Amino acid sequence: MKETVRKLRTMFGRNEAPSAPGVRKFLRKVRETGMLMDNRSHPRTRPVRTAERIASVAQSVRENPRTSTRHRAQQLNVSRTPLRRILHKDLGVFAYKLQLTQEFESRATMIMKFWKDCYL
Repeated sequence: MKETVRKLRTMFGRNEAPSAPGVRKFLRKVRETGMLMDNRSHPRTRPVRTAERIASVAQSVRENPRTSTRHRAQQLNVSRTPLRRILHKDLGVFAYKLQLTQEFESRATMIMKFWKDCYL
């Protein structure tokens, strides 16, 4: 073990070489697994963005579109970040984005239409 640490110090330099406990850890890992890489035994799952959850969020938005994401997350028992992902990626709804439901006319345009309808 000492000889290995000495060789590593000559290769990497005194401050950059792994310590003796680090070398022991590497050796133990190689003996147990046959490699130095971490073994990912459990793949990452995304249980929050399911079809049922997306449907419940869509229903909630239809019922009350003005509810904040914080309150909606509490109501639906979902974390705020996955809820925002569902709203943005799946439903195309954005908080604080002005979404016009009808066309607004300026006051001057309305007056001109009034005079045109009355006198022409």
